[in-house]
Formats: sequence, structure tokens, C-alpha cells
Amino acid sequence: MLISIVIPVYNEERFLRACLDAVLGQDEPVHEVIVVDNGSDDGTRRILGDYAGRVRVLHEPSPGVQHARNRGLDAATGDVTGRIDADTRLDPGWSRAVRETFRDPVVQAATGPVTYYDIALAGLVDGGDALFRRVWGRGRLDWLLGANMAIRSTAWHLVRAELCTDGDVHEDIDLGIHLHRTGLATVLAPGMRAGTSARRIQNRFRDYSSYTLMTERTYRRHLGRGRSYARAWLTGRIQLALFPALRLAHALAQPDRWAALRSDGGRTNPMLPGR
Repeated sequence: MLISIVIPVYNEERFLRACLDAVLGQDEPVHEVIVVDNGSDDGTRRILGDYAGRVRVLHEPSPGVQHARNRGLDAATGDVTGRIDADTRLDPGWSRAVRETFRDPVVQAATGPVTYYDIALAGLVDGGDALFRRVWGRGRLDWLLGANMAIRSTAWHLVRAELCTDGDVHEDIDLGIHLHRTGLATVLAPGMRAGTSARRIQNRFRDYSSYTLMTERTYRRHLGRGRSYARAWLTGRIQLALFPALRLAHALAQPDRWAALRSDGGRTNPMLPGR
């Protein structure tokens, strides 16, 4: 089973090297690594130059992670394509877990758990996040997590033309919903473990709230105000209520905690132009 990995990037010089080292350091090597640069103007391209010959670099001029993702998955030549973020750090056994998961011919897509490597009280935060995802994972999954997911090439090309490309939906959840509506099975794969950054909690509350509430807007657009929408609505309100505590926990894990606490330099909405 050939596994491709696609990584959309936009100004990711802080995180990209650790991400690529983890991908290239898999216990079972992957078939190809595709990085889609979405118009970076920091040191991202310089870092990518250090991986010449090991990483395939594409350039997507249309701003927005949904466009960069599409470009990468369209170009992938593996049987299964992993899609991760530039701040994702895959566990060494991730590719093996993907192969084991997709040996079941019924599985068309899979998403795995994440831990947060740059936040205080990480065990408590990770446990709460895992609990929500287990609850969300009961029954047939209609969502994917962009920081840690994989999809069969055949499934991707089957739903590709139906996907939303505007900036008002979460592109990973949109993909999960379209897979679900088409009857393609998505599973939660515990062995597909990865770390990710909690940097979005550094955003101003207004930006964090707008990004968080996109989940319920995505479900409202596709599935109406049903069970999935209610689940997303409740989860979003819990996330917003926890914002002050999560922001403090993230700041306490940074070298300059007070500067981090005052900062509004997290990650704004990656779906929108002018991010």
C-alpha cells in the first residue's frame, strides 16, 4: 500500500522542519511527501530547499488551505493519502497504523487522535479533547480532523467535485460530511497518533470565536439543524467557555509566558484570503 502525505503550508517557518523530520522519520517510509506552498513570504521556502529531493513542492496561487489541500491531493499518486498540517508531528508508527487501518476494504477515510505539545497541563487538555472526539465518533463518522487524517485516492476523486471551496466552512469537516453523504465509511483510528500545536488559542477571542463557530455553520449548511448541528453547537460553546483557561495554559508553556499571554499572534482563519 503506497502512502502519500500532503501538507498545505502558509508562512510556517516555525513548525515546518519538525513536521517534515517526523514524516521522513517514519518506521515504515511513505511513498511521497507533497508540500503545497500557498504563497508564503517568510522562511518557508528556504526550509523547503533543505529537503530538496526528499519532498515534492507544489505552489498554489489561490489563497486558502482548501485550495492548497485540493492541489496536493489531486497530485498525490499513492493508494492512500495522509493530509496533515505544518504543525503536526506524526508518531513514528503513524504510517504503519494507516496501512493496518486501510487493510479493511470498507474503510475509505480515517482520522486519528492528537495531543498538544505546547500547552501546560497537556494530559488534562488531551484527555478532554479525546473524550469529545470519542463521543463525536460514535456511529458513522461525518467529520475528519485536518491535522491527522488519511483518505483513499478513489474516495477522494469520487467526492472531489462536490466539495466547498469558499472560506465559510471547515474544509476538513466539509470533506467528512461529503464522504458521509456519499456512503463512504470514515473511522476513528486510535493507532494514527500525532501531536499538534495549540497555537490558535493565542488568537484574540473574536478571531478564535469566529473560527470555532465555523463548525456549526458547516453542519448547518450541509445537514441542517439536526443531531450533528446540535453536537457542534454544544461543543463550540464549551470551547468558548474554556477559552480563558486554555489561553493561560498555552501561555504558561511558552518561554516568555507573559508575552504569549498578551499576544494576539496566533493562527487566524486559514480558509480565508489575507490570513
